[in-house]
Amino acid sequence: MTNVESFSAYRSCVSAAICLTVTILFSFFALSAFGQSCSNPDYPTATPAPIDSTSCGPDGNGGAEAAQNQAKNNFCASDAKPITIVQMKSLQEKVESDKSIPFGNEDTHPLTSAPGPATDRSPLVALGEGNEVVLTGFVKIARQESAESVNCGKNVPNEASYHDIHVSIVTTPGKAECSGVVVEMIPHHRPTSWTPDLVNQVAKAQRPVRVTGQLMFDSSHSPCISSKALKGDPARTSLWEVHPIYKFEVCKTGDCSSGDGWVLVEDWKPTAKKKAEDQ
Repeated sequence: MTNVESFSAYRSCVSAAICLTVTILFSFFALSAFGQSCSNPDYPTATPAPIDSTSCGPDGNGGAEAAQNQAKNNFCASDAKPITIVQMKSLQEKVESDKSIPFGNEDTHPLTSAPGPATDRSPLVALGEGNEVVLTGFVKIARQESAESVNCGKNVPNEASYHDIHVSIVTTPGKAECSGVVVEMIPHHRPTSWTPDLVNQVAKAQRPVRVTGQLMFDSSHSPCISSKALKGDPARTSLWEVHPIYKFEVCKTGDCSSGDGWVLVEDWKPTAKKKAEDQ
């Protein structure tokens, strides 16, 4: 091989190595756009979801909602403690007594002088935002959400796998939605089996559920007033949510008060009898 041929081969090798390195780095940064502040995030599944291959990070579309979006996308809460809907209602009352915390949508915010989102989250952190909690109750209804700032809005495909699943939890079957609270299945690292249809099957079966995730305050809305939801706001008694959900479990038998009998929702199947009743 001549010197010229050797140099040409070397240059080709270097170019190929550079291209490979750039490709690997590009793929790494694309997949790690949804970075977390801890080394072991408590994702529902380690498998990345479609949105995790985009540049959509924890702050979503940023702007005024950046801080709230980061709170909604936090998988680093730990040391889970039980919480009840009654306690979440009490936390709502504490927020309402603190006039420094804005909440409500831009058009309707009757309980505050200014609408949300709250950009200073420190008063909310003091009340418990960022803590890991476990909420037990019953599914009232699950709904597929559409494009939102938290999931980068129109900057990602307008498909269900890129949007939240909004789940209403109540204390007992038959309770009004305004008596309950919201828990959210976000699209990042979401199991493919987590769908509104599956969660609504749980609601039809009237099985207790146990939801583990982060406690956060959704300051872009208002709670129900006099048992009625305001225009543009989801029905719930408190704006405190379990968001995002880390784990969603179903009680197979209908009574798991002993602590046994819980299964992951992705492993749960409605009984043949219940299926027949629903047909």
